[in-house]
Amino acid sequence: MEKDIARIVIDEAQIRNKLLELSRTLIHDYKGREWTIIAILNGSLIFLADLIRLIPFPIRLDTIDAATYGESTFPQGETRIIRQFKIDIENKHVLVIDDIVDTGNTLKRVLEDIKKYRPKTLKSCVLLNRISRRQYDVSPEYCCFDIGDDYVVGYGLDYNNKYRNLPFVAVLKDECYRREGT
Repeated sequence: MEKDIARIVIDEAQIRNKLLELSRTLIHDYKGREWTIIAILNGSLIFLADLIRLIPFPIRLDTIDAATYGESTFPQGETRIIRQFKIDIENKHVLVIDDIVDTGNTLKRVLEDIKKYRPKTLKSCVLLNRISRRQYDVSPEYCCFDIGDDYVVGYGLDYNNKYRNLPFVAVLKDECYRREGT
């Protein structure tokens, strides 16, 4: 896989340091509260796993499956909720975790859906924030890194469902996209 990498955008040490910083903030903000995390699959899995291992108190956890990208490097229309979470979140403190907020379509759609279940508080947390493509008025309360327009993979993010297991965030070589498209 590493032969497909054009450049590393965020390395392992940067991710680890930012996770430690974020976990301290979340511990402070949610201490003493019954806390529920709803993670958006599949991209958030690695970020989620590494983050929650740094939290020293119980967390209720569920996932939601939403799709916007398909096999493209650009969002493809409306976000579809493929699988809904199952736990009761009424009057609970809920944090939605995702890998990246890009146009804002997925996060906006998921937050609107979750609000129907009447959580006590609802906030969002993302690994990556790409403001330049934002089409919807949505801004995560917690964010690890702001990034530019490059399409990135690794640390849970994929291209055509590959490269999620890279331990860093990177840009692929152009030929990787052409190779997949042929």
